[in-house]
Amino acid sequence: MNPTIKSGALALLVLLAPSVMAAEEKQSEAKPTLEYGAEVYQARCVLCHGREGYGDGMLPVSMKEYPSANLHKNRFGKELDDLRLSIIYGGSLGTMSAEMPPWGDELTYTQVESVAMFTKLLITDLKKAVALMEKTEANKQPSFRLGRAIFKNYCSLCHGENGEGDGKMAKIIKNPPPFNLTLSRAPDEYLMQIITKGGAAMGRSPRMPPWGEQFSETERRSIIMYIKTLRR
Repeated sequence: MNPTIKSGALALLVLLAPSVMAAEEKQSEAKPTLEYGAEVYQARCVLCHGREGYGDGMLPVSMKEYPSANLHKNRFGKELDDLRLSIIYGGSLGTMSAEMPPWGDELTYTQVESVAMFTKLLITDLKKAVALMEKTEANKQPSFRLGRAIFKNYCSLCHGENGEGDGKMAKIIKNPPPFNLTLSRAPDEYLMQIITKGGAAMGRSPRMPPWGEQFSETERRSIIMYIKTLRR
């Protein structure tokens, strides 16, 4: 590992710690844990890497020529320091695909450390990592914070950062375009059904995928909680 890059990454973590931890983290999140890492992985990483890290997330499956996101065949290092660098800098280092976003300016110190720890566990002991994810899922309660994280990492791709139907995929999806969620007044149970079953099953756009197998009920309830805050 390049010692200059490594020291830069550690310096970034030191700079991140005092400011973002105070602003964004609850006291219970002050110490990195595998459990918190499982939560961060589910919210941020599954879209590309897939639930078990085999690179079979929603984006690689739906997009041709998408670069390999298989963590079990990771060519950029599987030790904690290597994983930390990959998470912080992503493709900006030029050593991996630019499709891998740099998370250093978005994740907190605790989130970076926790998800690095969990990713290492996923690579070295998949059975234990999956069991940990199932445990964290069972303990989750619907929350605005969880819904916002899922929305920004999944739904905003089509619906846009503020739900206005102007996400990156809106340039491709035209007939019909992604729905402007700020105008929605649908009741919770309808939102639950369309998120779970997808648009085609509800007589709406077939480009709206079913998320029932991807997200737990708690996660779907959390998405609904967040969507409702976007309404005007």
